[in-house]
Amino acid sequence: MSYPLCSIEKAGILTSIQDLGRFGYQHYGVPISGAMDKVALQIGNGLVGNDLGAACLEVTMGGTTLKASHDHLVAITGADLDAKLNGKKAPLWSTFIWRKGTTLTFKGPVEGIRAYIAVQGGIDSESILGSQSVYERGQMGRHIQSGDQLYSYSNQVDRKRIGLSHDKRPSYDKEVDVRLVGSQHQSYIKKESIEAFFNSSYTVSTGDRMGIQLDGEAMTFEDTGDIISEAVTFGTVQVPSSGMPVILMADSQTTGGYVTIGNIVRADLWKIAQLPPGGKINFHKISHEEARKLSKNLHSFLSSLQKEAKYIPSK
Repeated sequence: MSYPLCSIEKAGILTSIQDLGRFGYQHYGVPISGAMDKVALQIGNGLVGNDLGAACLEVTMGGTTLKASHDHLVAITGADLDAKLNGKKAPLWSTFIWRKGTTLTFKGPVEGIRAYIAVQGGIDSESILGSQSVYERGQMGRHIQSGDQLYSYSNQVDRKRIGLSHDKRPSYDKEVDVRLVGSQHQSYIKKESIEAFFNSSYTVSTGDRMGIQLDGEAMTFEDTGDIISEAVTFGTVQVPSSGMPVILMADSQTTGGYVTIGNIVRADLWKIAQLPPGGKINFHKISHEEARKLSKNLHSFLSSLQKEAKYIPSK
């Protein structure tokens, strides 16, 4: 059964329904898609008592206005996009009751660029190939538009108000350190370029849900940067013929014919997803074993959200 959630008064720059993505179809050319910042999405779901992979609203950059159609328990996580409830600052990283008729607005970035709205019970939308994630290039759903009406699977508001303490919340800095596992293609790139990649900063030039173009010192090849196409994924760092690295994101293609320098570890992908244009990235090479430990630690944190979250007394 569905319940009215909210009406879209103003869709903003880019707002869409996303979960953790669709898996098992990459060999057909279908990207995984899903939330760009999967950590923020899972934290939001954990706070409202959902399965961690439930569908949420992903709000990019802001300019968005939503009006509640019913009382719902929600949590806003991810970027601080200057969210306000009827003009007053909205709680972040904690649950609250979004009252019927109340307007929720996201003016624009204060810290980070992507916010997530998790709703108790989850958002009701069409599931395609096992996921509600919108992948508009593949005609799998569409982005939210002004005038849309959204629905949820529940209208319960029976949970205590809980939230994450500040020391548990991700920090969305404009300069980040990310860890990367090297690829087998590094021999295609001149040694001095590899050294420069790991010893200098790169700047986010442009980007979208498919990929992020970086500016910095161009890399040079021993011979050519073209290879026979092979599998790529969210976090793969390609080096096209221009020599300027590109980070593939959630909606990236599933194969590519450019040399890759490596893959950003899963535990750091959220940092890239929240970087605005002009943000800086410092890359650090780590081993597969170190990457596995980081992934395990992140999984343990997300699995223990109910213990990490603290009760917030009603005012």
